[in-house]
Amino acid sequence: MADMGQKGIGEELQAARIDKGLTLDDVQAQTKIQKRYLQAIENNQFDQLPGKFYERAFTRQYAAAVGIDADDLLERYDLVAPAENPNMEQVRVDEDNVTRVGMRSEENLQKKQLVNAMPKIIMGVVALAVVIVVWALVANFAGHSKSSTEDSHVSISSSSVANSSSKQSSDSSNEKSSSSEDKKKSEDKKKSDNKKTEISEPSIAGTTTTFEAKVPADTDRKLTLTGQNGDSWVLVKSNTGVVLYSGTVKSGVNQEFNLNSDVTSVNIQTGNANNLKVNFNDNDLNLSNTTLVWHALINITQK
Repeated sequence: MADMGQKGIGEELQAARIDKGLTLDDVQAQTKIQKRYLQAIENNQFDQLPGKFYERAFTRQYAAAVGIDADDLLERYDLVAPAENPNMEQVRVDEDNVTRVGMRSEENLQKKQLVNAMPKIIMGVVALAVVIVVWALVANFAGHSKSSTEDSHVSISSSSVANSSSKQSSDSSNEKSSSSEDKKKSEDKKKSDNKKTEISEPSIAGTTTTFEAKVPADTDRKLTLTGQNGDSWVLVKSNTGVVLYSGTVKSGVNQEFNLNSDVTSVNIQTGNANNLKVNFNDNDLNLSNTTLVWHALINITQK
């Protein structure tokens, strides 16, 4: 990050934090970024961060936490150049859910676990083979015994045949009745499904999750945001350019929006996606976020 880009950005973030009445501990709790890194950003000491990727990522998360538009902030300080790919060998998230440097390779850990489990796997295979052999011997013996018993009971009375025929006729009638009921249930279910909003499997590109929503005609379009496990800063815009919401969704609090029929897409930007639950027309939307700063795009069409 260039010196020119660093100058003033820390002061602006610090001023926004103080204006919101937040401490560095509050920002750490929201962003899960270690407090000493937040202090380094406020002091413009970006050389104290793990690398250039984290200079941009941590600054973006800090901005979202204190209510500053992160994209606008980075653009004003000329920090929108593509970030380098992070070396994940140098990062870990501890049990307190705070980001710190130094993480063992997950791949090496998986290999070690596999090697340690090999003796148990071999013992399990041997035990399974023994069970199969025993089962085969028992089944063979039981088959011979059953064959001998059936040979001594080969006569069937005419009354049994008649009862069997009557039972088959009754079963056939029941099957027809059941088939008619199943068909009616299937048609009722189809009609019910046509009245429901359909949400496609989400697609992920970068830090954006996109959903395709098909809404029946004459159906309300209700968007609900719920804070959980903590607060989350959120910005909601429609395709018509209207800002539906901008602020912090508190933990346990719902923010509900009824969308007009001319709204064909909604863009949601959140500064702490782990704490945000999104629901559209009784469908929970999984953001599939892997970072704390995330975008969600809902494209809306009519069935």
